[in-house]
Amino acid sequence: MKYSHQILLILVLILGTTLFVFPQAPILSGQAENVPANHSVYQFLKRMEVKKIISQYHDAVLPLSRKEIAQFILQIKKHKEELTNTEKEILSDFIIEFEYELFKSTNNSFSLFGRMESGKFFDKEKYFYTYLDSNVTLFVDGLLTFDFRRSTGVGLDDNTSFIEGGPRLRGSVFTNLGYYFQLTNAAFWGSRDVLRRDKRINQSFALGTMDSRNFDFVEGYLRYGGEIISAQIGRERVLWGNSYGDKIILSDYQRVFDAIRFDAGYKNFRYTFMHAWILGKSDSLLNYAPYMDYESIVADKYFAAHRLELSLGNSIDLGVQEITIYSNRSVDLGYLNPVTFFESVQRSRQERDNGFLAFDAQVRPFKDYELQGTLFFDDINIPLFGTDSWRNRYAYQAGVMAVDPIGIPNTNLMVEYTRVTPYMFSHNRSRENDYGSNKVLLGTQIGPNAESWHFRVDHWFSRKFILSGRFEIQNSGENEYDSTGKLIRNVGGDFLQPWRSGLDRESVTFLDGIRVNTYIGQLFATYEVMNEFFVDARYEWKQIKNKSLNSKSTFHDFGIALRIDF
Repeated sequence: MKYSHQILLILVLILGTTLFVFPQAPILSGQAENVPANHSVYQFLKRMEVKKIISQYHDAVLPLSRKEIAQFILQIKKHKEELTNTEKEILSDFIIEFEYELFKSTNNSFSLFGRMESGKFFDKEKYFYTYLDSNVTLFVDGLLTFDFRRSTGVGLDDNTSFIEGGPRLRGSVFTNLGYYFQLTNAAFWGSRDVLRRDKRINQSFALGTMDSRNFDFVEGYLRYGGEIISAQIGRERVLWGNSYGDKIILSDYQRVFDAIRFDAGYKNFRYTFMHAWILGKSDSLLNYAPYMDYESIVADKYFAAHRLELSLGNSIDLGVQEITIYSNRSVDLGYLNPVTFFESVQRSRQERDNGFLAFDAQVRPFKDYELQGTLFFDDINIPLFGTDSWRNRYAYQAGVMAVDPIGIPNTNLMVEYTRVTPYMFSHNRSRENDYGSNKVLLGTQIGPNAESWHFRVDHWFSRKFILSGRFEIQNSGENEYDSTGKLIRNVGGDFLQPWRSGLDRESVTFLDGIRVNTYIGQLFATYEVMNEFFVDARYEWKQIKNKSLNSKSTFHDFGIALRIDF
């Protein structure tokens, strides 16, 4: 805590300098706050990019600002004649949702405390409350979800239900300074184990408190958005990577973290910098008399990354990024510098930290098709490159997306392969510098010494009804343990268990160890009853085969929810 006031002062100075040096007025009247990374507009924009209707859509790091989204909507509107009827209806929905950013108008919105216009309620954008003047905007939504789940499988045959609700406030001050706050709390009935199977709910600390029957989440930030420069401080979900499935660099499996972020975009270039506060491994310490209780201990841990991206027309996007994980000390100013080279910084800090380097490309050789690939290096040992040494740790991902394949309209088809070599994401010079937060991988969840095939089909039956089917095959080689849990053979199959000098082999074999094959089939359906009133249904089938032990486990998960954003 003794460094917190210095850190806060640095962040305030950065934000203040940005405001002073870059006081640009926006092209649109758009809001400076972001559109959450899980918003359906990103799926629509990706489709428009692959159809070559929009260009310079930098979606490797999400979220983007409402102003940026509005600019892409304007691009699409100019090519409306190239859209299918369903796409035109979806576009009309987004024009209503982003009406204020596009036209500085709220003619197609409804506020609970305003006057309802007869016959137009169902299609209007709905708010709990709005306030607008020349200096300040405020949009308040009430979020409410009724959810029922059931899970069956080995050792599990139960159900649960919950009600989740809370407010969301967003807006801007003097156009360029945006703010966002969202707080939800849920009360649940039934099985806690069923809830733990949900990747979002499982992130809640409260869910693990046995005397609690609720879980909660909070996000909030301040963001300055100019024409070229933006700066942000706060907490929100960030997705990083070009994947059609799990993002390889930052996915949505770990808890939402606090971060500072800096973006700069000019013509074909985009630069992103982020420094995040993540979590080390949890432990406990026994406090003796007079307390006789346990104190939770979590190491200070940080994620620092920057990325440079170049777009060549609407056909090629190239990106390079550098990432460093460091821990067990206060925030390092060297990693708060957005204009530096992290590898040199960590060497000057006695090479204690875990550095990564990634290259990616998106190529659209012709309309309706996209190829994407990522090379993600944990360590590059040039003399040993191409050998079977454990020191060459990397992951790669390659995929293809087709829009309206074989003439099926309003359909997306995606296929993707991911491979992660043994010991990738681990770190043998520090207890905490693995590529995880609170023992959860930051990116792809298949882990090291594993591969996966991901297949996905999305189809819009209408603007109100979308169905998504997904199937994934995962093959992994896991470490071997005895009956007491002692590690007896390390094959690099666990990112929390690094290579051990004198104990583990120098050479590695991909998929060595206990062979486990996992198959996952998923169906997701969403129907919008009226604007911002949704019914969601989901089903997941999961089968885990341990080929070494000749065992098999099968699970079924069902869910249905009513989701209201008002």
